[in-house]
Amino acid sequence: MSSGEASLGDLRDALVHITRRLDELAASVARLQPAPAPASGAGEPLGESERRTLGRIKSLLAVQPSLGRAEALFLALDRVIHEAGADCAALFTPGRGDGLEAVARRGFAAGELRVRLDEGIVGRAFVERDAIQGGLAHHASDRLLREHGLGSALALPVRAADGGVLGVLLAGRRRPAAFAGQALETLVLVADRAALVLGVGAPGAAASGWATTLLGQDLDLGRVAAAVAQEAAVRLGAARVAVLLPDEGGLTLAAGVGLPEGAVPPDPSAGGVAVAVQTGEPWLASPAGGDAALAAFLGAPPRVVVPLVAGDRMVAVLVAGGSGAVSLQALADLRAPASAALRNARLHAETLAALSELRAQERRPAAAPLPPVRDFASLLAILLARLTLIRERVRDAAVEGDLAVAEEVAWRAAEAVRGLLGFAPGRRDRPLAPLDLAGVLRAAIDTAGRRWAARGAPRPTVTLELEPLPPVRGDADDLREALEHLLENAAEAQPAGGAVTVRARWDGGGRVAVVVEDAGAGMDDEVRARALEPFFTTKGPGRLGLGLSLTQAIVARHHGALELGSVPGHGTTVRLGLPTAHSLPAGAAPDVARVLVVEDEASVRAALVALLERHGYMPLPAADGREALGIVQRQRVDAVLTDLTVAPVSGFEVARTVKRIRPGTPVILITGWPGRLDPAVVQASGIDRIIEKPAGEAEVLGALDAALTQRRARGS
Repeated sequence: MSSGEASLGDLRDALVHITRRLDELAASVARLQPAPAPASGAGEPLGESERRTLGRIKSLLAVQPSLGRAEALFLALDRVIHEAGADCAALFTPGRGDGLEAVARRGFAAGELRVRLDEGIVGRAFVERDAIQGGLAHHASDRLLREHGLGSALALPVRAADGGVLGVLLAGRRRPAAFAGQALETLVLVADRAALVLGVGAPGAAASGWATTLLGQDLDLGRVAAAVAQEAAVRLGAARVAVLLPDEGGLTLAAGVGLPEGAVPPDPSAGGVAVAVQTGEPWLASPAGGDAALAAFLGAPPRVVVPLVAGDRMVAVLVAGGSGAVSLQALADLRAPASAALRNARLHAETLAALSELRAQERRPAAAPLPPVRDFASLLAILLARLTLIRERVRDAAVEGDLAVAEEVAWRAAEAVRGLLGFAPGRRDRPLAPLDLAGVLRAAIDTAGRRWAARGAPRPTVTLELEPLPPVRGDADDLREALEHLLENAAEAQPAGGAVTVRARWDGGGRVAVVVEDAGAGMDDEVRARALEPFFTTKGPGRLGLGLSLTQAIVARHHGALELGSVPGHGTTVRLGLPTAHSLPAGAAPDVARVLVVEDEASVRAALVALLERHGYMPLPAADGREALGIVQRQRVDAVLTDLTVAPVSGFEVARTVKRIRPGTPVILITGWPGRLDPAVVQASGIDRIIEKPAGEAEVLGALDAALTQRRARGS
């Protein structure tokens, strides 16, 4: 067994163990709940649906100033994206001159996000103190809607307690579907919580006190610990203070005030520290002191040892000493905010450490590969589902809070994975338009040449061979980025310099081929088979291995295909096939592909329908398997996108029926559980391709285009 296979086996065993422990935790939490009392006629408990609704509202209300302004506003916009179904969101507050500036944003393209008070729906919502909606009909009068391609948007004033307006919350969708119902309720709640966050420290707002100041510190563990130590010294009247963090080997010093140079933390298994840690309550020294080890550590008589506990976790130990007694009232006021601040900082530090380890694993050589990045997305989907299950059964506020933090981290991790592949909102959503591919090729070669010259390293000689080309439909920036990745790979394959040839040819029909060919060392079959995997690289530390993956994602978004060929010792050839902007002869009727979309979740079905319409397909939506089979029997279907669970029949049954009635029709299964499917069942059902959830736009379009291209090639 190779080391890579062993690593994957270890990962699989660990996930099985984690899943088992999550099940045990859910069962334990359920057992902790009191047995339901017999019906007394004085009402009934809420049903499952109502409890889920309350849980969603509680999640929205979790946006609090105690998170720190930046984190709280970011979380508020997360709620707009995930709960209200928005593609982008921003929070505007008064800025320079007579304008409003975005202090937080999600899903918008890079660049300044600013509006005048007399401009568009954002300015109008601020001035009129009322909600204003806009859409395609308002593009001429609203620059922000027009430049960011918003088909619908809603601007809500963020109101202060005294009725004034602190800012404007903007939620946008790129499809023309107005916010209504539950989405509108969500936006109103988020605007209310944003007002709470903006109101802390706003002009005219009441002073929030030193506790809020402490909680509002940034998330750097060292700075938060130093702030806790300083506040403790002032509030307790102590000359010597230490903040100690528990770890596997004992206690480590995070910050201190007035400590002797080279102070070594005391043994946590003895003396006052042991009493405080074991009981969970502060240890107060006798008038004579009574703990020589603590006295040596502080350089003064010890006065108090305070365990700082958040939920059921001890996050730190506070030790204070000096010549005078400490204030017990100040001690009571200090514990909760200090514990919360340090817990947040420790969670942040642990997350950064985990990300650092992930990056280190990403850079390991091919002998110990990581699973494909989409596996991480599937694992996160499983984790989120189980966190939701446990949260619905929990009745402890502290545990609920920790689970909410874990859920938020999982969402952000999923978006980070999607962002790396170019699927994040606002990253790859510009419309495709006819463009001059020859100009894009020249620009990419020119940019690559300047980059090589700046490095001062040997540079390859690039030859561009062009035939007369028709326009292709695409995005110039994205295609240039894809070509630059290919040129960079070609240059790295020939570190001493060499030859790179770029060819572009039209097949006389609806496709243009771009070929990038180098004369480097080439790849063997094993490396070539994995070259398109995200994070796979043979170039050593410091390289992420995302170039070819990003190129493939970009080409798929352009309804194209990427082919990779390589022979050891004879170089590598990458071929991109792109459709022309006008594939049909003048006056010919367009042959629009009809795609059956089978999805029981209304919001997901609507999103897929909008995606297909935007890219020139004719979607045929079906809410369940029975409706889908009726469509197949009545009319022509060129391809099928189906979920696995589409009761009363399954996605497998849909595929089998499609293949029986309309042989040759490609069927693509979209599922969050690809690893659990029996390969024999998949093959027997006739499913051609499987897409893993969560899936990006480029992945769906690429799979569909490849399936239809293959069907046309077969002539079926």
